[in-house]
Amino acid sequence: MKEKIEFQSVVAETLLIPLYMRAKESRRRDAVLHDPEAERLVARIAYDYGKFDKAWMSALGCVVRSRYYDQRVESFIRLNARPVVVNVGCGLDTRFQRIAERRNAVFYELDLPEVMAIREKLLPAPAGDNYLAGSLLDTEWLEGLRTRHPDGYFIFVFEGVLMYFYEEQVRTVLRNIVRRFPAGEVCFDVCGPMMVNTGLKPDSLRRNAAQIRSGLADGHKVERWEPRLQLIEQRSYMEFARRRWGLTGIFFRAFPHLARKFSSLLAYRISATE
Repeated sequence: MKEKIEFQSVVAETLLIPLYMRAKESRRRDAVLHDPEAERLVARIAYDYGKFDKAWMSALGCVVRSRYYDQRVESFIRLNARPVVVNVGCGLDTRFQRIAERRNAVFYELDLPEVMAIREKLLPAPAGDNYLAGSLLDTEWLEGLRTRHPDGYFIFVFEGVLMYFYEEQVRTVLRNIVRRFPAGEVCFDVCGPMMVNTGLKPDSLRRNAAQIRSGLADGHKVERWEPRLQLIEQRSYMEFARRRWGLTGIFFRAFPHLARKFSSLLAYRISATE
């Protein structure tokens, strides 16, 4: 029997968008990523997914983003002796299940209590993956992680999350991290100022009341907010799965600065000193 989920907020409901996009992608012969767990979850949840079927840019963007951050996490695990992976605003993400080589990594999933209750019911925590209920704006969970893993190397991944927060809130979240962890990585995606200033939304959100509240085009701007965050790379979605972006991808790859006005994938290193 399918599960019907009642969401308390429009932002929480957006967790079904990347889940559905990963499930659809997983069934393709030329899939950017395979996610059998997403397929299982989509089949179990009663929802009108059809309203997302024409959102082709979001469909491809979601899976490109997930695969990009999967690869960053995999690389981080290989390069560090005591890796701790923190998936902030996890929703129903299945990165833990997708990554085959986890070695001695410890994973954490964090989201609001409403979301974690849904996750616990539909996707109970497997061994090696730990669930935390809380707000990314709070600091108790950060203090808890630092206490539990004093010698750990942390990678914090915010996927499809920070654009729903105001810039000052984003700056606070980043400040809270760098003040507590002397090394590691912070990864997140952003919408660009073109979307924030015009009210333009990704095609999957145009029938949803959730608002895009912050964005940036220059990844180095974050270094000015927090000098201990050093930009590793800023990538455009259209650098990946090039054939499938068609003429849109050709255009934006020809004008990368314009592409960044709409969206970017970012990765930062936490430096011990400014």
